[in-house]
Amino acid sequence: MLPHAFRSISLAIVLTLPAVAVGCASYRTPGGPAPIGEMTAASVAERLRSVPETPLPAIIAFTRVQESGYRSWNDGGVDRGSLSLVGPREIEREQDAQAIAGWAEVRDVVRLTPILVRAQADSLLALREGAASLHADVLAIYTVDTVFDIDSHDIGPIGLITLGLAPTEQARVRTSVSMAFFDVRTGHCFGTAEGTASDDQLANAWTSGDAVDQCRLRVERKAFEAMLGEARKTWEGAASIRRAALTGEPTKPQ
Repeated sequence: MLPHAFRSISLAIVLTLPAVAVGCASYRTPGGPAPIGEMTAASVAERLRSVPETPLPAIIAFTRVQESGYRSWNDGGVDRGSLSLVGPREIEREQDAQAIAGWAEVRDVVRLTPILVRAQADSLLALREGAASLHADVLAIYTVDTVFDIDSHDIGPIGLITLGLAPTEQARVRTSVSMAFFDVRTGHCFGTAEGTASDDQLANAWTSGDAVDQCRLRVERKAFEAMLGEARKTWEGAASIRRAALTGEPTKPQ
């Protein structure tokens, strides 16, 4: 007969095995987007009083921000207060920064990294301070909001998707990528841009976490590229108005 202690350990191992198996057969969705709207000036009056002081051509500092604690299947962010700064590895390409550098009235493009952002980044000011350390004139921040649906049921951020679902169930990934441009000196918002993308497929195609994540990355990249196209229009329109203000000349039509 087995000693009592040994029987207890054996039982614990047996009871644990199903939980481990279930854990291996699931995919945890990434965290949510950053609350950019909550980071701006506290009142409507303050927002209306802000004016740009950006020189042209401008140096743009850009970065991706998500909610605090952001983690994805293969990557994660660096927490700074209520934000998480996420590096370029997941959806950015080297040519993206080169493309931004080619926009009208852009002198250079630099990346804002967590090392330059103070620990309690609960406001836009902390990111502007980091951009100022790079001698940037404009801060361009973007955030990614990806939603997973199984048969129209929203899984939600940091939710679990069971892998190997029935072939009759429909899976959908929807992503919205949003960018906002701010004057580093005053916090004035020059404008925003957004891009969206989605992908529908049968849920039984999601046989592994990697398969789900590859679908997510494809959709996020498409949305990011769409956002960049709109961001260029937003920036060049704002830069044209700013150039007219600096020179006293009429604004050129876009």
